[in-house]
Amino acid sequence: MSTPKRNNETTPSAEPQPPSELTTIGLSLLGIFIAARCLAVVSRLATALAAPAMGFYLFTTCPTNESFDAKRELKRVLRGDKLPDDHPAKPKGFLEKAMAKVSASIEAEAFALAGIKVEIMDLGGIVKIATICHPVTKTSYFWLGAVHKWRYVLARDLPAQHSKLE
Repeated sequence: MSTPKRNNETTPSAEPQPPSELTTIGLSLLGIFIAARCLAVVSRLATALAAPAMGFYLFTTCPTNESFDAKRELKRVLRGDKLPDDHPAKPKGFLEKAMAKVSASIEAEAFALAGIKVEIMDLGGIVKIATICHPVTKTSYFWLGAVHKWRYVLARDLPAQHSKLE
């Protein structure tokens, strides 16, 4: 029996040649592009589903106009409850806190007697903005009503032209 001769030049090799570097980079970029497109679609879908759900949640938990007690909220602001702990104007000790409470009560009652103007603006039933305007001190205080609570936002001095218009 004769064995056939093998010619190494004519038979294909057992190992395939590795892909070129350009091919590897191209396939990687294509995969990254496809993954990015999939993530974008999922992100848009999540936003499309979450936005109405969040809007419905805010709509159902929006506080009523009657739940805003202007005197009580104003007292909280005036006695320094809404200030951060490291603020220099925040009362620290027992005596300072007691004096701040008394002072806030007197100021809130004086504001009520002076004729403060309370306005509540409803933004589509999702959130509400309450404003207390004091004509004597020319200061406005703002609260945001959402998720069953009224949250103090800021106090702002009214410009001179605004007080002349009223």
